[in-house]
Amino acid sequence: MAFVYEPLHLLLLLAFSTCSLSSTSTTSTTKPQRLVSKLIHPGSVHHPHYNPHATAKDRMELDMQHSDARLAYIQARIEGSLVSNEYKANISPSITGRTILANVSIGQPPIPQLVIMDTGSEVFWVMCTPCSNCDHHVGVLFNPSKSSTYTPFCKTFCGFKGCKCLDQLPFTVTYADNSFSSGTFGSDMLILETIDEGTTKIPNVAFGCGHNIGYNKDPGYNGVLGLSNSPHSLASKIGHKFSYCIGNLADEYYNYNQLILGEGADLEGYSTPFQVHNGLYYITMEGISIGEKRLDIDPASFEMKENGTGGVIIDSGTTFTYLVDDVHEVLYKEVRNLLGQTFRRVRNGNSPWILCYAGTISRDLSGFPVVTFHFADGADLALDSGSFFHQLTDNIFCMSVSPTRNIEIGSTPSLIGLLAQQSYNVGYDLVNQNIYFQRIDCQLLSG
Repeated sequence: MAFVYEPLHLLLLLAFSTCSLSSTSTTSTTKPQRLVSKLIHPGSVHHPHYNPHATAKDRMELDMQHSDARLAYIQARIEGSLVSNEYKANISPSITGRTILANVSIGQPPIPQLVIMDTGSEVFWVMCTPCSNCDHHVGVLFNPSKSSTYTPFCKTFCGFKGCKCLDQLPFTVTYADNSFSSGTFGSDMLILETIDEGTTKIPNVAFGCGHNIGYNKDPGYNGVLGLSNSPHSLASKIGHKFSYCIGNLADEYYNYNQLILGEGADLEGYSTPFQVHNGLYYITMEGISIGEKRLDIDPASFEMKENGTGGVIIDSGTTFTYLVDDVHEVLYKEVRNLLGQTFRRVRNGNSPWILCYAGTISRDLSGFPVVTFHFADGADLALDSGSFFHQLTDNIFCMSVSPTRNIEIGSTPSLIGLLAQQSYNVGYDLVNQNIYFQRIDCQLLSG
């Protein structure tokens, strides 16, 4: 992450960011609380960038642009890390209107904030007043001077009663398109919902207070909620576990997407180990099946190379899935063989490498075999037709898996995006370094 502080600042950050829980409802000693944040997907009527006049093609083209930019950034981030320990943050704010948003509240009195849920970011920050260039914020901005529980972090330790913080710890994060957020570090109360419709207050949560924002376009959010396994991320501060459940991204009225933080996170289903490189979650992919047929793919195509390139990343910030070119080609040919005798091929002028046909997913692909991504230790992601394809227009559907289009085979990582994670609860155990896949309707987790 591109926020920089000296060793003394790091000690201060760690000293002030210890989290403990207090709740408005009774806490069970036998069952951990489920600290819940409702998630808003990009096509939802509740999303700040929702456009009721946008067509399915409009939305998918925006999703593709965002996903392509995210892939390009991640590749640049990996390449940069090979020669430097510094890298830019992983969100490009000029196009982040196509991201999953979490709803949290900060301070006393609590101020609701819509923030990006990002598994590839370690920092938690929000826009704060006074704020320069924050004209396009969502809702009410957080004002630290009006919160009775806000504590600024000081460069010089301020431990005696009545001491004032005259030199606050600076906060700066710079993004891939040179957009930025800067201000100061502090801590305050974080308020999350519980599964029984109560709330839980988490005091002394460290975050960046952005007073100077530089964006090229309306961001459509008020900050970023980092969920990497970094010791500075909110996920590490609250129980070292989290899970998110994503339903049908094409359903603009689906209201059961959710993020659960802490010990109450849902870690169910089959698990696969993860490793973290450059702040990103890598998992070991072993193969792909269509129906009962295992595709002839060399497992080495999924491996991370000795120079740190390649591998497979699971990511909450990418809508589409990207596979390295040799893997994608095998999958592409198999799907083309299955559909080519029945459906009319349609060329996508903007993205000729994407396989598209005339037809409707719900009407024409009910019998299409499940596409399964196989991971180490027996964990699978099963993609039905609604996850493996997307409806581009009313009468054209396309594969939701694209090639990375690398110049050098294996230089770019494969990315498992949100469309492939639909209808799954995905749980992260940061201590034991496992990711869990549980196929489920997210509504069943809300009771």
